Amino acid sequence: MSHLRCTYSYSHSTAQTADFVPGWTPPSWIHGYNSSLPITERTRLERAFLFTAPDEHDNRYAGKVAKYPSGGYVADLTEDPNEARRLLNDLESNLWIDQYTRALLIEFNILNPNSKLFNQVIFAFEYPTDGSTLWTTSVNVIQLYRYAGSAGVVALLSEIGCAIFVLIITILELIKACRMRLRCFKEIWTVIQWIAIVLFYIAVALYTMRCLWTVWVVEDLMNNPGDIF
Repeated sequence: MSHLRCTYSYSHSTAQTADFVPGWTPPSWIHGYNSSLPITERTRLERAFLFTAPDEHDNRYAGKVAKYPSGGYVADLTEDPNEARRLLNDLESNLWIDQYTRALLIEFNILNPNSKLFNQVIFAFEYPTDGSTLWTTSVNVIQLYRYAGSAGVVALLSEIGCAIFVLIITILELIKACRMRLRCFKEIWTVIQWIAIVLFYIAVALYTMRCLWTVWVVEDLMNNPGDIF
């Protein structure tokens, strides 16, 4: 007589959140297992069997069967194809995907150097209890470089023209303020105009910081493709 093993459909209450060693063995079964070892000192195979809690944003992926939170058991394949191939073989030999697996999400990012567009791609494979496999895809296009392409050039020229116009207005207002001193601020429209000028320069400073931060993040991502941000 064959043995039947019942499994549950995916739900938040039945999802596994414990840590394991490769092969889905509980750490308590391993004599002398060092659970205090930092995750950075563990191999990629060991990390794949450690539960990762959802991030603070908890971006759920909506599949055909259920919605899956971020986190779970994560395997980082890195950018080295040989190392990624070895890790995939180790995951297969240690049954990283077994009869209890309800969803597998493959995530990667692609940069199109011609259009300067980033593509966030997700392939989701769901495994219901009936033994079938359902799959869905999600592709999100992100434009981090604002001035890429002809539309970006038009936007840059428009912003330069606006900055020159505001600079001229600022010079004229400074000349007016030097001539009239505090008397010019008795006019309500002059006060409103100075508030608008100050807010404009604050917006320019914040926008410049945003552009510099974007360039720093992209360069850091290109130089360290295997790191997690």
